[in-house]
Amino acid sequence: MRLDKIMRISRSVIGILIAGSLILMAISANYMVGHPFWGNYPLMLLLPFWLSVNFGYLLLKRSNFLSSSRIWLSIITGLILGKAFIYDSPLLFIGFIPLLLLKAELERQTEKTKMSVHWVFAFNAFVIWNIVATYWVANAALIPACVAILLNSFFMTIPWCSSILFERYFPKVQGFSLIFFWIGFEWVHQSWEISWPWLTLGNGFAFYSKWIQWYDCTGTFGGSLWILLVNILFSKTYQNRRFNWVYIPVSLLIVLVPIWIGYYKYDRVNLSGNLVEVGIIQPNYEPHFEKFSIDQREQMQRFAALSKKALTANTKYLLWPETSFEYIEIDQFDTDWRIQTMKDLIGPDSEMCLVSGLTTLKTFKEGEHLSDAARENKRGGFPRFYEIQNSAVQISSYSNDIPVYVKSKLVPGVETFPYRKLLPFLKPIVDKLGGSVHGLGKQSERSVFHCNSLSIAPVICYESVYGNYVGDYIRKGAQAIFIMTNDGWWDDSPGHKQHLAFGALRAIEFRRPIARCANTGISCFVNARGDISQALAYGKQGSITGTIAFTNQETFYSKSGDFIAYVCLIFSLIALLFLLTIILQVRFLKSQ
Repeated sequence: MRLDKIMRISRSVIGILIAGSLILMAISANYMVGHPFWGNYPLMLLLPFWLSVNFGYLLLKRSNFLSSSRIWLSIITGLILGKAFIYDSPLLFIGFIPLLLLKAELERQTEKTKMSVHWVFAFNAFVIWNIVATYWVANAALIPACVAILLNSFFMTIPWCSSILFERYFPKVQGFSLIFFWIGFEWVHQSWEISWPWLTLGNGFAFYSKWIQWYDCTGTFGGSLWILLVNILFSKTYQNRRFNWVYIPVSLLIVLVPIWIGYYKYDRVNLSGNLVEVGIIQPNYEPHFEKFSIDQREQMQRFAALSKKALTANTKYLLWPETSFEYIEIDQFDTDWRIQTMKDLIGPDSEMCLVSGLTTLKTFKEGEHLSDAARENKRGGFPRFYEIQNSAVQISSYSNDIPVYVKSKLVPGVETFPYRKLLPFLKPIVDKLGGSVHGLGKQSERSVFHCNSLSIAPVICYESVYGNYVGDYIRKGAQAIFIMTNDGWWDDSPGHKQHLAFGALRAIEFRRPIARCANTGISCFVNARGDISQALAYGKQGSITGTIAFTNQETFYSKSGDFIAYVCLIFSLIALLFLLTIILQVRFLKSQ
């Protein structure tokens, strides 16, 4: 009778949870249908939907809360990791523990659990993680965002299941192989065409920058190593349904020592350098319905007015955001009215340089090799082929030469069609995201802009999330990092705050100051310790002027790059080779 009562109560509670989820979904859907901007409502739609799937499964299985602990461990992992990326970084130290305990329980059974069971629980946790941390992507396009969340969650299951399979054959490394497989995966996920490094674990500590000043030695992969090691050690305090207290002091020591090192280094960071005054404008044009529909001459008036407020007699740089103006032909800079207006704003005898993001057009001459982004002019005439580029330019009065950098880390789906020859069925999703089959043009090497004796790294939007990639600018002599972006696609949600914080990690890794210019915000300055100052709030029109210290100092990370990831990648490849060999041997012996 007692068990029956527990079952009835459990089903009632699950039913209430499902009903609550459906109500939240209905409220969110109703709001989203009637409003052009959604803010945080996609979270109230996507998370209840996925949780209702979980609760529905429990109801169909007639489970009670005690017997359904496995699914709850999976859910808890997803919620903790997701919330950790929404400003609560310390949660990363415990985020994987419920899923690690679940894995240990499943592997402890006499009959080996099927890998498909491990995969389902891990996939469930990672979907929840992706939803909570990156739901804001849906503000740009709902359905493609859902596809991206599911796809990224699927990719995350690969290192998780690989570590489980490896440890079945090599049990002495129980738990720790996940470190190598996961970090190896994070590196690959930064390097291929379906690149989405947003949830690289080391990024999660961007909101606690004083803790991670040692990223100037390890980069973000050092943070990933730290997080995984602490989670594994904490999970080992409870194994085989018994507590092992030895792991607790060891775990706490590994948590606290890097934090102490971070604070120690923070107070000793060299903030000196060549002081340079920089002006930044924030025009605040909403990108969905405003930015690309308002006449560009009208926009130029706002840009010029804000720029004049930012300029003083000592200003050396003026910074404008990503894609400030559209479809400027590179070969026609000399005659384009927008370029000429920028030169007029600088003045004839000024030593100031204006750095701006632009949408540029490159025309291909007869017989010239066509890039993958080349498009044919369907209207006929010249040019026959051209490509669209997301670029940065530097304009000065003392030189007619206008250097151009073409963005090379392109956003999958929006700016590039990943593996379009292998995955042509993704075309409808790319179209929904506003991209095209052709994508945008790019260049293979980083470019550094020089202004008199000063050098800057022109980093465009999404590129700021890639540590070693930005390092290519530094190794070419960049003394400061200028980030041009447009984060208004995601409305006022955590997306633009994450982007700012993740980009600020580059200041710590390379001890370079950052001037950040965002169309709708947040525009600001970041010093070599990662401290953010003079931040212009999201959705506010305005300008700021500040002084940053250009420097040539080198960090260990700028010299060594992602050495932690390289070690993990090599181990992962060797481990997978061993696994493949063993599995083939076992199958061969069984066939004899």
